[in-house]
Amino acid sequence: MRFGTLCLLALISGWFAACSAGHERDRYVSEIPPSPWLNHHDSVVYVGKEACRDCHFQNYTSYLRTGMGRSFGRARPEKSDAVLHPDSIIYDSFTNLSYHPFWADTVMMVREFRLDGRDTVYQRTERVDYVIGSGHHTNSHIFLVNGYAFQIPFTWYTQQQLFDLPPGFENGHNQRFSRYLGLECISCHNGLPALVAGSQNKYDHMPLGIDCERCHGPGSLHVKHTRAGILVDTSKTADLTIVNPRRLSKKLQNDLCARCHLQGTMVLREGRSFYDFRPGMALTDIMDVFMPSYDGGPPTLIMASHIERMMESACYLRSDGDLSCIQCHNPHISVAETPAETFNAVCVGCHKDSAEEDHRSEITRSKPLENCVTCHMIKRDSRDIPHVKITDHRISLPDADLSRPLRFKGLVAVNNRQTDAFTRAKGYLREYETYYANPVYLDSARYYLRPHTGETSRAHFKAFVQYFFLTDNHGAIRHLVRSNGLGEVLSRFLTVQDYDNEDAWAAYRIGQAFESDLNLVNAALFYRKATSLAPYHAEMMNKLGSLLVKTDSIAEARRIFSLVVNEHPRNDRAWVNLGYCEGKLNKPVQAFKSFEMALRLNPDNVQALINLAGLYVGRREFDLANELALRAAILEPDNPQLKELMKVFNR
Repeated sequence: MRFGTLCLLALISGWFAACSAGHERDRYVSEIPPSPWLNHHDSVVYVGKEACRDCHFQNYTSYLRTGMGRSFGRARPEKSDAVLHPDSIIYDSFTNLSYHPFWADTVMMVREFRLDGRDTVYQRTERVDYVIGSGHHTNSHIFLVNGYAFQIPFTWYTQQQLFDLPPGFENGHNQRFSRYLGLECISCHNGLPALVAGSQNKYDHMPLGIDCERCHGPGSLHVKHTRAGILVDTSKTADLTIVNPRRLSKKLQNDLCARCHLQGTMVLREGRSFYDFRPGMALTDIMDVFMPSYDGGPPTLIMASHIERMMESACYLRSDGDLSCIQCHNPHISVAETPAETFNAVCVGCHKDSAEEDHRSEITRSKPLENCVTCHMIKRDSRDIPHVKITDHRISLPDADLSRPLRFKGLVAVNNRQTDAFTRAKGYLREYETYYANPVYLDSARYYLRPHTGETSRAHFKAFVQYFFLTDNHGAIRHLVRSNGLGEVLSRFLTVQDYDNEDAWAAYRIGQAFESDLNLVNAALFYRKATSLAPYHAEMMNKLGSLLVKTDSIAEARRIFSLVVNEHPRNDRAWVNLGYCEGKLNKPVQAFKSFEMALRLNPDNVQALINLAGLYVGRREFDLANELALRAAILEPDNPQLKELMKVFNR
């Protein structure tokens, strides 16, 4: 039987999905007000925390013991808080896969495997390159392939001293080794990495831990002046070559912390990236951060909700925002090393009346280990991170529980209550696509987009493409492109390679809209545009290659898929597609190897199982073909290609 009759083209459509990351400014960048801080200038660069050590040795050494100082490091025994034993096994009942982290001398490894009775029927081992997390709550794990960063599917939960799947991998959502770690993620859990333009998760450089410059700004000018003997008496005036957060207004102090301690749906200003915020800037100059709002407050907490919760405190509201994080926290000193009296003193500074003093004295006498925080900033469960309790920064009277039936009001930009309608629309679209596909979000996006119908800026064009794509209105996308002119869209609207790959994503979505209408010529134009802007994005490259297969450009498709597997050797879908092309080009040996590689990476890749079974049928090795077909039938019993294959066995 000929190869092509069983390797059907159904693998081409609906098989691919991905996320974002890229480079470069465009002419629509919004203006940021002039800054007094000299290190806000583009010519001032980051130099690394070691440049601070000689002059600020005490702060440097104490900071390395803080949670931020320990946020990221190489996967070595001295960095890891995990307690590994031979029986440290995590079992995922949804995938029937198990994970065993272990040390090979001083190298952390993880083995993914599947058992059939006592027999190991599948296994894959990966080296762990980095530990992410201070260990106060968790240690999660990262591995790199050709510089591409992915999450390892196990996490150590320190408070309960147990291994489990990482947050978001539970309850049938195990992404195994494919969850990419983009700039939005890494830039808060670590120092600023060097993301490769046109990728979503490839890095030229990965620093080791959140460093001094994340709070003080880039230090090259400050170091240059210091080494030249140009010194400033900071007891009299500010040294404007480096930001001292103590000299900022409390609003800007909180914006500095909110950059990472206000987790939510982040909507960047047009032309901005996660690299652009510098200490001393207003966060609203770079982004708005949206969170769901409920009558009475949120029903549960998320891990990085510190700023949001503090802003809901009576202390914050009654003082008109005259409360900042660094009134309580010294970022150079670990919370574990900070005496409780330090925090109590901040509370007593405002609550000085005699009744409150008597209350405090009574607590101190009866329970010496108690303090204001214990009662008024209760530790609670986090809804986004299992197995941990976090300190609720909403200062309030003690209560037992947050859980109560509440009405969802909408998304609110926590850092900017004056958000414009268009930014709100983008917030709802991003929330829907990234976190929770609630149809209400699309209704709200439509409401806020409606006043902008007919506007033709790049930003509005991309937002409407995203909205129509998420509502499966491909016809509206095609109409939008044609009404603006196909050439105009390609040459003016989709030209920027940025760190979110926004233009590339818009091109990708337009390509799908034309492909769904069987207009493969226009689809190819937009897929090629997408891959020119994001050449290191595996799924966009896969999609272009798949379209080339549809147009019977098999040799060119094979070249595309070869590029993908060379750059992304763990991408099992690219191996399947490459194997298909090799089969069509009458290279069955190479096709066998490609399908087998896909199954070594993912034993549940149905397309690889079906295609490899088809090859075995062609060689009349029916037992092997039947074994693969049965595995595919367990996973996708209604797969149409599988049904065609099964007819062969029934002849």
